[in-house]
Amino acid sequence: MREALKQVIDDVLNPLLQSDSSSIELLDVSEDEVTVRVTGRAAFGVGAEFVRTGVIEPALRKVVGDQCAIHIKKTIPTAKRRA
Repeated sequence: MREALKQVIDDVLNPLLQSDSSSIELLDVSEDEVTVRVTGRAAFGVGAEFVRTGVIEPALRKVVGDQCAIHIKKTIPTAKRRA
C-alpha cells in the first residue's frame, strides 16, 4: 500500500499542488491509517479545505479505500526575519 500511495502522491498530487505553490508528503502508513503533510496554499490558502477534501482525500481513498482513516497535517509556514 505504501508504494501505491507514494506513486499517487508523486505522479498525480504533487504535480497538481506544485502548480499552486504547494506540496504533499507521505508521513506514515499503517493498516487502518494514513498520514500526509501538506505545505503552501494547500495548507492555509483560500481554497485549502476544498483541496484537502475534494482533491487529496479522494485520490488517496482510491488506494486505501473507505475504511482507512486519512489524516492531513498542515505545515505552518515560517516567515523570514528581517535583519
